[in-house]
Amino acid sequence: MRKIPVILMMLMVLPFQAMANKADQAYIITQEQRPSQCISRVAITDIDGRLRMVPKQGFLLDVGTHSLKGRALVSTAGCPVVNSKKAHIVPPLEADFEAGKTYFVGMDHSSTNQADWRIVIWKVE
Repeated sequence: MRKIPVILMMLMVLPFQAMANKADQAYIITQEQRPSQCISRVAITDIDGRLRMVPKQGFLLDVGTHSLKGRALVSTAGCPVVNSKKAHIVPPLEADFEAGKTYFVGMDHSSTNQADWRIVIWKVE
């Protein structure tokens, strides 16, 4: 019976711990897209030269300069580029990430030349 209050207290503390972690890290969101702006979702597969499996919905990243590499399935709805159904590997995004901020990352495929497509930060909150 005494374990129940302790477990309940621990469950109440977990959300606050998650917020504390976010305060000293950056939050990266990769699964939002803006088809009319030619921004598609991106799956991050490599951080700072190391293969990584990160959640598709988003992930926390330590502050500082990082290199993010990945692939994207291009969404051409509303974007005037050649229709493409295959995944594209593009050069890594190099950026400085600040604590407590949320970065929306996607692939900019607005160029008609696929070699110019890049992973970009399209919004910061």
